[in-house]
Amino acid sequence: MNLSLGEFRALVAKAVRGAGCSWGMTEEAAYSARRLAEFGFPAGEMVVRLLQSMEGAAPGSLMPRASWKSAGDSLCSICVGTAIADQAGCSDLSLGPTHEPALLAPLLMRTLPQGSASQYSLRWDGGGCDVSASSITHIGDQPAKAVPVSIHRRVTGDDSDVAIRHTRVEIDPAVMRALEGFAHNVYAPATDESRAAGAGGADD
Repeated sequence: MNLSLGEFRALVAKAVRGAGCSWGMTEEAAYSARRLAEFGFPAGEMVVRLLQSMEGAAPGSLMPRASWKSAGDSLCSICVGTAIADQAGCSDLSLGPTHEPALLAPLLMRTLPQGSASQYSLRWDGGGCDVSASSITHIGDQPAKAVPVSIHRRVTGDDSDVAIRHTRVEIDPAVMRALEGFAHNVYAPATDESRAAGAGGADD
């Protein structure tokens, strides 16, 4: 499947909402996935893995607590990124095991004003991301399970944007089916009341 960035963002929003997430988290996840897709990341696969990791998790267990650890076994990258953005950024952090850490990158990017000489480096075993005010680049592999993550903020003195930007998103059919499966939960099943209130229904 080949989608525009806007179509991809809308699909991710439906999938995240269909997985039972709040509207706030839905908006942040859709924004983050769209931005990563723009910079060539396999964002659709990452969203599917994130949503699958959240299935059956207790509410709040994936949220960051003291020392940026979770109440459960792992952290949700969107929850962490939102918390950092709410604080207008961070300096150096060490996170406990975090699902899909690259999804943090666009939320960190929003804390850097255009032209900023600062840059974030995210690192995990086998890979990472470098995040400036105008680009996100990936290094090594994207983890398929939760991994500890380090975040380092440094001054680079250069915000030149050399990243290739994509305007469309290629999605594997299996990933598309998984996203559509989550999105299907957004649509409530029809009831006698909803049918009566729909087109051709009687007025009150």
